[in-house]
Amino acid sequence: MQRRQRQAQRRRQRRWRWGLSGGFLLTALLLIGGITTQRSAPTTSNPLEAMENLFIGPRVHYGLQTAWRTQLAGRSERVSIALYSAQTGQLYSRTNAAHHQFHMASTVKVAILAGILRQEKGHLTAQEKALATRMIENSDNAATNLLFEDYLGGQAGLQATFAAFGMTHSTAHKAWGLSTTTPADQVRLLNQIYFSSDQLNDQSRAYLRYLMAHVATDQQWGISAGSDSFALKNGWLPYGKDQWIINSIGYIDGPGANDYTIAIYTDHNPSMASGKQLVEQLAQVTRQAMRRLDD
Repeated sequence: MQRRQRQAQRRRQRRWRWGLSGGFLLTALLLIGGITTQRSAPTTSNPLEAMENLFIGPRVHYGLQTAWRTQLAGRSERVSIALYSAQTGQLYSRTNAAHHQFHMASTVKVAILAGILRQEKGHLTAQEKALATRMIENSDNAATNLLFEDYLGGQAGLQATFAAFGMTHSTAHKAWGLSTTTPADQVRLLNQIYFSSDQLNDQSRAYLRYLMAHVATDQQWGISAGSDSFALKNGWLPYGKDQWIINSIGYIDGPGANDYTIAIYTDHNPSMASGKQLVEQLAQVTRQAMRRLDD
Protein backbone atom coordinates (compact mmCIF):
# COMPACT_ATOMS: atom_id res chain seq x y z
CA MET A 1 0.00 0.00 0.00
CA GLN A 2 2.78 2.43 0.94
CA ARG A 3 4.56 1.62 -2.35
CA ARG A 4 1.42 2.39 -4.38
CA GLN A 5 0.92 5.63 -2.45
CA ARG A 6 4.49 6.69 -3.20
CA GLN A 7 4.01 5.83 -6.88
CA ALA A 8 0.79 7.86 -7.01
CA GLN A 9 2.51 10.81 -5.33
CA ARG A 10 5.39 10.70 -7.83
CA ARG A 11 2.91 10.60 -10.72
CA ARG A 12 1.07 13.65 -9.33
CA GLN A 13 4.37 15.51 -8.97
CA ARG A 14 5.34 14.69 -12.56
CA ARG A 15 1.96 15.83 -13.87
CA TRP A 16 2.23 19.12 -11.92
CA ARG A 17 5.65 19.80 -13.43
CA TRP A 18 4.44 18.89 -16.89
CA GLY A 19 1.37 21.09 -16.50
CA LEU A 20 3.62 24.10 -15.94
CA SER A 21 5.65 23.45 -19.05
CA GLY A 22 2.98 22.13 -21.39
CA GLY A 23 3.96 24.37 -24.30
CA PHE A 24 7.55 23.21 -24.19
CA LEU A 25 6.51 19.58 -23.91
CA LEU A 26 4.17 19.82 -26.87
CA THR A 27 6.97 21.23 -29.01
CA ALA A 28 9.32 18.49 -27.84
CA LEU A 29 6.69 15.88 -28.56
CA LEU A 30 6.54 16.95 -32.19
CA LEU A 31 10.31 16.58 -32.44
CA ILE A 32 10.61 13.11 -30.90
CA GLY A 33 7.39 11.50 -32.04
CA GLY A 34 9.11 9.19 -34.52
CA ILE A 35 11.35 7.33 -32.08
CA THR A 36 9.11 4.26 -31.83
CA THR A 37 6.35 2.73 -33.89
CA GLN A 38 2.90 3.65 -32.64
CA ARG A 39 0.56 0.65 -32.68
CA SER A 40 -2.50 1.67 -30.70
CA ALA A 41 -2.50 4.69 -28.47
CA PRO A 42 -3.49 4.16 -24.84
CA THR A 43 -6.72 5.89 -23.95
CA THR A 44 -7.32 8.16 -20.96
CA SER A 45 -9.73 10.97 -20.16
CA ASN A 46 -7.06 12.90 -18.25
CA PRO A 47 -5.07 15.16 -20.66
CA LEU A 48 -2.07 15.36 -18.34
CA GLU A 49 -2.03 11.59 -17.97
CA ALA A 50 -2.26 11.23 -21.75
CA MET A 51 0.74 13.56 -22.17
CA GLU A 52 2.62 11.64 -19.48
CA ASN A 53 2.03 8.35 -21.30
CA LEU A 54 3.27 9.81 -24.58
CA PHE A 55 6.47 11.03 -22.96
CA ILE A 56 7.05 7.70 -21.27
CA GLY A 57 7.39 6.10 -24.73
CA PRO A 58 10.89 7.42 -25.57
CA ARG A 59 11.99 6.62 -22.02
CA VAL A 60 10.84 3.02 -22.40
CA HIS A 61 12.47 2.81 -25.83
CA TYR A 62 15.84 3.94 -24.49
CA GLY A 63 15.73 1.67 -21.44
CA LEU A 64 14.76 -1.43 -23.39
CA GLN A 65 17.16 -0.88 -26.27
CA THR A 66 20.05 -0.28 -23.89
CA ALA A 67 19.29 -3.45 -21.92
CA TRP A 68 18.76 -5.59 -25.01
CA ARG A 69 21.83 -4.27 -26.82
CA THR A 70 23.99 -5.14 -23.82
CA GLN A 71 22.57 -8.66 -23.55
CA LEU A 72 22.97 -9.42 -27.25
CA ALA A 73 26.51 -8.07 -27.59
CA GLY A 74 28.86 -10.79 -28.82
CA ARG A 75 26.13 -13.46 -29.02
CA SER A 76 26.47 -16.14 -31.70
CA GLU A 77 22.89 -17.30 -31.17
CA ARG A 78 20.20 -15.75 -33.33
CA VAL A 79 17.86 -13.75 -31.12
CA SER A 80 14.83 -11.56 -31.64
CA ILE A 81 12.58 -9.91 -29.06
CA ALA A 82 9.43 -7.79 -29.25
CA LEU A 83 7.37 -6.14 -26.53
CA TYR A 84 4.11 -4.18 -26.52
CA SER A 85 3.54 -1.78 -23.61
CA ALA A 86 -0.07 -1.22 -22.60
CA GLN A 87 1.00 2.02 -20.92
CA THR A 88 2.52 3.61 -24.02
CA GLY A 89 0.61 1.76 -26.72
CA GLN A 90 3.86 1.14 -28.58
CA LEU A 91 5.78 -1.85 -29.89
CA TYR A 92 9.50 -2.17 -29.14
CA SER A 93 11.81 -4.73 -30.73
CA ARG A 94 15.41 -5.74 -31.30
CA THR A 95 17.16 -8.51 -33.21
CA ASN A 96 20.62 -9.64 -34.20
CA ALA A 97 19.14 -11.66 -37.08
CA ALA A 98 17.42 -9.21 -39.41
CA HIS A 99 14.84 -10.73 -41.80
CA HIS A 100 15.19 -14.14 -40.14
CA GLN A 101 12.00 -16.06 -39.45
CA PHE A 102 12.11 -18.33 -36.43
CA HIS A 103 10.62 -21.79 -36.12
CA MET A 104 7.81 -21.58 -33.61
CA ALA A 105 8.16 -24.99 -31.92
CA SER A 106 5.46 -25.32 -29.24
CA THR A 107 4.65 -21.61 -29.08
CA VAL A 108 2.49 -22.26 -32.16
CA LYS A 109 0.02 -23.99 -29.85
CA VAL A 110 -1.35 -20.62 -28.77
CA ALA A 111 -2.18 -19.76 -32.38
CA ILE A 112 -3.70 -23.20 -32.95
CA LEU A 113 -6.10 -22.79 -30.04
CA ALA A 114 -6.84 -19.17 -30.95
CA GLY A 115 -7.75 -20.30 -34.46
CA ILE A 116 -10.11 -23.00 -33.20
CA LEU A 117 -11.75 -20.62 -30.73
CA ARG A 118 -12.19 -18.08 -33.51
CA GLN A 119 -13.79 -20.66 -35.80
CA GLU A 120 -16.13 -21.98 -33.11
CA LYS A 121 -16.80 -18.61 -31.44
CA GLY A 122 -15.56 -19.93 -28.12
CA HIS A 123 -17.95 -22.88 -27.93
CA LEU A 124 -15.66 -25.87 -27.51
CA THR A 125 -16.85 -29.41 -26.88
CA ALA A 126 -15.75 -31.27 -23.76
CA GLN A 127 -13.24 -33.23 -25.85
CA GLU A 128 -11.82 -30.06 -27.40
CA LYS A 129 -11.42 -28.51 -23.95
CA ALA A 130 -9.63 -31.58 -22.65
CA LEU A 131 -7.26 -31.54 -25.62
CA ALA A 132 -6.72 -27.77 -25.32
CA THR A 133 -5.81 -28.09 -21.65
CA ARG A 134 -3.25 -30.78 -22.41
CA MET A 135 -1.86 -28.78 -25.33
CA ILE A 136 -1.35 -25.48 -23.49
CA GLU A 137 -0.80 -26.47 -19.87
CA ASN A 138 1.30 -29.59 -20.55
CA SER A 139 2.52 -28.90 -24.10
CA ASP A 140 1.18 -32.32 -25.13
CA ASN A 141 2.09 -33.00 -28.76
CA ALA A 142 -0.44 -35.80 -29.29
CA ALA A 143 -3.26 -33.48 -28.23
CA THR A 144 -1.86 -30.79 -30.52
CA ASN A 145 -1.82 -33.17 -33.49
CA LEU A 146 -5.53 -33.91 -33.03
CA LEU A 147 -6.50 -30.26 -32.63
CA PHE A 148 -4.33 -29.17 -35.55
CA GLU A 149 -5.56 -31.79 -38.04
CA ASP A 150 -9.12 -32.56 -36.94
CA TYR A 151 -10.36 -29.19 -35.64
CA LEU A 152 -8.26 -26.34 -37.03
CA GLY A 153 -7.88 -27.71 -40.55
CA GLY A 154 -4.18 -28.46 -40.67
CA GLN A 155 -1.69 -26.24 -42.45
CA ALA A 156 -4.37 -24.31 -44.36
CA GLY A 157 -6.32 -23.64 -41.18
CA LEU A 158 -3.23 -22.38 -39.39
CA GLN A 159 -2.31 -20.07 -42.28
CA ALA A 160 -5.86 -18.70 -42.24
CA THR A 161 -5.45 -18.07 -38.52
CA PHE A 162 -2.25 -16.13 -39.11
CA ALA A 163 -4.02 -14.03 -41.74
CA ALA A 164 -7.00 -13.34 -39.49
CA PHE A 165 -4.78 -12.05 -36.69
CA GLY A 166 -2.64 -9.88 -38.96
CA MET A 167 0.43 -12.10 -38.62
CA THR A 168 1.76 -11.23 -42.06
CA HIS A 169 5.28 -12.58 -41.44
CA SER A 170 4.19 -16.01 -40.22
CA THR A 171 4.03 -19.13 -42.40
CA ALA A 172 2.27 -22.36 -41.48
CA HIS A 173 3.95 -25.73 -42.00
CA LYS A 174 2.33 -29.15 -42.19
CA ALA A 175 4.61 -30.09 -39.30
CA TRP A 176 3.14 -27.41 -37.02
CA GLY A 177 6.28 -26.92 -34.89
CA LEU A 178 8.25 -25.91 -37.98
CA SER A 179 5.90 -23.03 -38.76
CA THR A 180 7.85 -19.77 -38.87
CA THR A 181 7.15 -16.39 -37.33
CA THR A 182 8.58 -13.18 -35.94
CA PRO A 183 8.25 -11.91 -32.35
CA ALA A 184 6.29 -8.89 -33.60
CA ASP A 185 3.71 -11.21 -35.17
CA GLN A 186 3.42 -13.13 -31.91
CA VAL A 187 2.85 -9.91 -30.00
CA ARG A 188 0.02 -9.07 -32.40
CA LEU A 189 -1.63 -12.36 -31.47
CA LEU A 190 -0.99 -11.87 -27.76
CA ASN A 191 -2.50 -8.39 -27.86
CA GLN A 192 -5.72 -9.90 -29.23
CA ILE A 193 -5.78 -12.22 -26.23
CA TYR A 194 -4.79 -9.79 -23.47
CA PHE A 195 -5.91 -6.32 -24.53
CA SER A 196 -8.61 -6.14 -27.20
CA SER A 197 -9.73 -8.23 -30.13
CA ASP A 198 -11.79 -8.07 -33.27
CA GLN A 199 -11.36 -11.82 -33.82
CA LEU A 200 -11.97 -13.45 -30.42
CA ASN A 201 -14.96 -12.97 -28.16
CA ASP A 202 -14.52 -12.35 -24.43
CA GLN A 203 -15.18 -15.99 -23.58
CA SER A 204 -12.42 -17.17 -25.92
CA ARG A 205 -9.93 -14.62 -24.65
CA ALA A 206 -10.62 -15.49 -21.02
CA TYR A 207 -10.16 -19.20 -21.76
CA LEU A 208 -6.80 -18.66 -23.45
CA ARG A 209 -5.63 -16.41 -20.62
CA TYR A 210 -6.64 -19.01 -18.05
CA LEU A 211 -4.74 -21.85 -19.72
CA MET A 212 -1.61 -19.76 -20.26
CA ALA A 213 -1.67 -18.75 -16.59
CA HIS A 214 -1.78 -22.40 -15.51
CA VAL A 215 1.00 -24.09 -17.47
CA ALA A 216 2.78 -26.94 -15.69
CA THR A 217 5.21 -25.79 -13.02
CA ASP A 218 8.24 -27.22 -14.81
CA GLN A 219 7.33 -25.17 -17.89
CA GLN A 220 7.04 -21.79 -16.18
CA TRP A 221 10.49 -20.64 -17.22
CA GLY A 222 11.16 -18.06 -19.90
CA ILE A 223 9.51 -14.63 -20.06
CA SER A 224 8.38 -15.12 -16.46
CA ALA A 225 11.91 -14.49 -15.13
CA GLY A 226 11.90 -11.52 -12.78
CA SER A 227 8.09 -11.33 -12.63
CA ASP A 228 5.56 -12.46 -10.05
CA SER A 229 2.42 -12.37 -12.20
CA PHE A 230 2.58 -13.83 -15.70
CA ALA A 231 1.06 -16.11 -18.32
CA LEU A 232 3.09 -17.84 -20.99
CA LYS A 233 3.75 -20.59 -23.50
CA ASN A 234 7.22 -21.86 -24.25
CA GLY A 235 8.68 -23.79 -27.15
CA TRP A 236 11.83 -25.87 -27.42
CA LEU A 237 13.13 -28.06 -30.21
CA PRO A 238 16.51 -29.68 -30.94
CA TYR A 239 17.77 -29.56 -34.52
CA GLY A 240 20.98 -30.11 -36.42
CA LYS A 241 23.99 -31.10 -34.37
CA ASP A 242 23.83 -29.85 -30.79
CA GLN A 243 21.56 -26.91 -31.60
CA TRP A 244 18.34 -25.85 -29.95
CA ILE A 245 15.39 -23.59 -30.69
CA ILE A 246 14.22 -21.95 -27.45
CA ASN A 247 11.23 -19.60 -27.50
CA SER A 248 8.97 -17.97 -24.92
CA ILE A 249 5.87 -15.81 -25.39
CA GLY A 250 3.33 -14.37 -22.99
CA TYR A 251 2.04 -11.59 -20.81
CA ILE A 252 3.45 -9.81 -17.76
CA ASP A 253 1.03 -8.20 -15.32
CA GLY A 254 2.92 -5.20 -14.00
CA PRO A 255 1.82 -2.76 -11.28
CA GLY A 256 -0.75 -0.17 -12.25
CA ALA A 257 -1.04 0.10 -16.03
CA ASN A 258 2.47 -1.23 -16.59
CA ASP A 259 1.41 -4.46 -18.36
CA TYR A 260 3.06 -5.82 -21.46
CA THR A 261 3.05 -8.68 -23.93
CA ILE A 262 6.39 -10.10 -24.96
CA ALA A 263 7.86 -12.67 -27.34
CA ILE A 264 11.45 -13.94 -27.37
CA TYR A 265 12.67 -16.24 -30.15
CA THR A 266 16.12 -17.82 -30.37
CA ASP A 267 17.95 -20.52 -32.28
CA HIS A 268 21.52 -21.79 -32.71
CA ASN A 269 21.63 -22.41 -28.94
CA PRO A 270 24.28 -25.04 -28.07
CA SER A 271 21.98 -26.63 -25.47
CA MET A 272 18.49 -26.33 -24.07
CA ALA A 273 19.90 -25.08 -20.76
CA SER A 274 21.93 -22.31 -22.40
CA GLY A 275 18.94 -21.27 -24.50
CA LYS A 276 16.69 -21.06 -21.45
CA GLN A 277 19.35 -19.02 -19.67
CA LEU A 278 19.57 -16.60 -22.60
CA VAL A 279 15.80 -16.13 -22.76
CA GLU A 280 15.55 -15.60 -19.01
CA GLN A 281 18.40 -13.09 -18.98
CA LEU A 282 16.55 -11.08 -21.61
CA ALA A 283 13.30 -11.40 -19.66
CA GLN A 284 14.94 -10.21 -16.45
CA VAL A 285 16.59 -7.12 -17.91
CA THR A 286 13.33 -6.34 -19.69
CA ARG A 287 11.39 -6.52 -16.45
CA GLN A 288 13.96 -4.30 -14.74
CA ALA A 289 13.68 -1.71 -17.51
CA MET A 290 9.88 -1.75 -17.38
CA ARG A 291 9.85 -1.60 -13.59
CA ARG A 292 11.75 1.69 -13.70
CA LEU A 293 8.56 3.28 -15.06
CA ASP A 294 7.19 3.01 -11.52
CA ASP A 295 10.14 4.85 -9.95
